[in-house]
Amino acid sequence: MSGDGYRVLLQARSWSQHLRKKSFTWDQIADVLALTHQVSPLRLYRLAHGRTAADVVAMVNDADPAGTAALRESRLYDFESWPEAGRRPPVRLLTVLAKIYQTAARNLARAEDLVAYGAADRELIDGADFRDLDANRASGARVTMEVNAAARPADTLLLDASACVQLLRATGVEETDVKRRELLFELALVLGGSRALDLLRVLTSEEEERLAGVLRSTGRVDEATVRTFEKLTLHVRRADDVSGPATLLPVVNGQRAAVGRLLARESMPPSLRDRLLDTYAQLSQLAGYLAYDLRDYAAAEQLLHDGLRAALDHGDPTLVGYVHYWLGRMAADQDRTAAVFDHAFAVQSWAARSPSKLLAPLHESLFSLAHAAEGDAAASARAHESALASAGASKDNEPAFLYWITPAVVESRRTALLVRLNRPGDVIRAAEQYLAGHGAGFKKGRGLVLARYARGLTQAREIPEAAAKLTEAAVITRQHSSARLTDEIAQARARLEPWVNTAYVRRLDETLRSCGLTSACPAGGA
Repeated sequence: MSGDGYRVLLQARSWSQHLRKKSFTWDQIADVLALTHQVSPLRLYRLAHGRTAADVVAMVNDADPAGTAALRESRLYDFESWPEAGRRPPVRLLTVLAKIYQTAARNLARAEDLVAYGAADRELIDGADFRDLDANRASGARVTMEVNAAARPADTLLLDASACVQLLRATGVEETDVKRRELLFELALVLGGSRALDLLRVLTSEEEERLAGVLRSTGRVDEATVRTFEKLTLHVRRADDVSGPATLLPVVNGQRAAVGRLLARESMPPSLRDRLLDTYAQLSQLAGYLAYDLRDYAAAEQLLHDGLRAALDHGDPTLVGYVHYWLGRMAADQDRTAAVFDHAFAVQSWAARSPSKLLAPLHESLFSLAHAAEGDAAASARAHESALASAGASKDNEPAFLYWITPAVVESRRTALLVRLNRPGDVIRAAEQYLAGHGAGFKKGRGLVLARYARGLTQAREIPEAAAKLTEAAVITRQHSSARLTDEIAQARARLEPWVNTAYVRRLDETLRSCGLTSACPAGGA
């Protein structure tokens, strides 16, 4: 075998191992390899299994109890070159290879080439189907991202053959150099599919090579590897401001699973393990937040609690308090007021042990939500003003995951409190003040304020203006996939139902449809 041929085999074997771990069948792997290897199906299946010609020849000859097969490597290469060159493989060999490759014999030749066989031979080929031997066949067409031993269903990332094909095409567009294209495919396959390509752009070539080696278990986790994971985590966290949870959750779950596997299998100095554990806790929190933003509360609960356990194991009071904040926010959306108070007190307690000054606005924000849910407007306002004042603390020496805590972001929550208190006039004034003083900034935050603004305007019977604000909010969903935003829009639109036949609402509904939204309101209040 030539050096190039052996390199192709090793790369195909590596891809195949990754895909088998994600429950791809041998047929699906052959389909994937066909996109980048212009060879016959017979050779594709050998590459899919990662076997040399000598390996296959030995297996074929061993399968002949009479010892009459006497297949040679040169003859196998001839058969694999057919029909462009070489010889047509005999039917008996196709059936033996189909069993070795755990596929149907008809898959080992192109459909148009099977006409070269007689009717009796084609009948034998059609009858030789050994796909039931493929251990991954029973798992069905959909497959799951490999996760660590402690993973739960919420940790999984759905990936199928079409997604893998999409990834191969995307890497072809992204990179013309064959070697780097293969490296990007290998990394993106582990880190969440084609959506991970944007994430990988922030890495240098050296960082990519080192990361791939660690993920293959051919390299050791060192300080540079941990720094790379920290860099990726910070980048993907900030990317939520732009694209939203639907795009990012598979990437975060892929990175989280990779870090989890390293923690489970690698021996490393305590200082590196602590940093990697911190990264895992942060990724679990971020994945939980993204699932919450998609309104997948069960998955979010599991991921956030996993992040909480990791943060406690790491002993970071700031991160522990931060995870409690998001558990409290989710409880508020589910109208579990007692749980909101519980998490608010938890954040307050951990804030007393943390050097961070930015946990204070978080527990005050939760108290303001809980008081609003109880109808205590005065207590809610006091807590909100306290959160607003403390959110202006300096970010010097603060952890990067608290970058978003500012007076502007805290102020955007005022409309949510007033909606809960059913004070539409105050909602309108608060929304007007916020929108006048803040630009596009956080897209989702602006969209939520606009949706609540529209709700207040509807209660004030200002229908044209309500429809206009809701239209503006709907357009934001084209760029951000927050299900919480679409839910707020749906609830605001439902209140416009008495005016459904007006030109304003009809135009709004056209915009909603163009954005992939419907005018139906989900059950439940704000």
